[in-house]
Amino acid sequence: MSDSAEPIHARLAELARPQEPDQVVVDLGCGAGPTLRAVSRKAPQASLIGIDRSAESLRQAQAALAAHKGSTATIVADLRDPLPCSDESVDVVLSYNTIECLPSPQEMLAEVARVLRPGGRAVIAHVDFDSMVVAGADADLDRRVCHAFADDAQSWMDYADGRIGRKLGLLLARSPLELVGVEPLLAWSTEFTGHAQDRVGQVRKALLSAARHGRGAVVPEEVEAWYTSVREADRLGGFFFSELAFIAVAEKTRSGRSEHGAASHDGRQAAPVRAGSMPDLPTAA
Repeated sequence: MSDSAEPIHARLAELARPQEPDQVVVDLGCGAGPTLRAVSRKAPQASLIGIDRSAESLRQAQAALAAHKGSTATIVADLRDPLPCSDESVDVVLSYNTIECLPSPQEMLAEVARVLRPGGRAVIAHVDFDSMVVAGADADLDRRVCHAFADDAQSWMDYADGRIGRKLGLLLARSPLELVGVEPLLAWSTEFTGHAQDRVGQVRKALLSAARHGRGAVVPEEVEAWYTSVREADRLGGFFFSELAFIAVAEKTRSGRSEHGAASHDGRQAAPVRAGSMPDLPTAA
């Protein structure tokens, strides 16, 4: 559930900090490649690898990266399995709106730690779908629709956790990587266009499908009433949409682990890392 209109892709590319022209950047669950395209604009010589279990999405990603000057590759793989990368062969691992679909996110993070080179960086991000705000419907219906969407495991998903965004810091803090920090990114709109329109449409489509398959917490009539109210708010000039994504950054230490088992670069025990601002990085626009 990611599209090129989302502002988060540019921020992920900034936080990835690809510096050397020969760095290897891997996007897990890359979809049609919007994050890799953002990385390409910042690092036109980097080696870009997209991994996804959808061959069709990877064809779209490869086409989107046709103008990239560095090497590109796409790999069909299931992220529940070991990553198709050698030990310590990757400089940056990115992943957006993917980890909630995995029954065991910690296993994927252990694999990320395995494939990263010492000093390598992981940037893991996810929308917290339980944070979504949409103006239009009355409070009870709106709560039930938005919570139903956050909790729904759609037909293409093996698992779903609509609150995974707020958990990323803790997941990485418990992983073999060293947590650098967590930051929020708010996407919002007062117009029923672009990403806002796409997300509202996704909510409607997903919940209608859930109802048809007998797993819905709201019936189709309620979904359509909610959607009609949202469109009416737009007609009256009072439409509002927002959703909060969380971006967690972690690194593979060069000489062992810190806090949850690792030593800092000079061998002394490192102080605990608090999930908060990342002062060495630019703030989101």
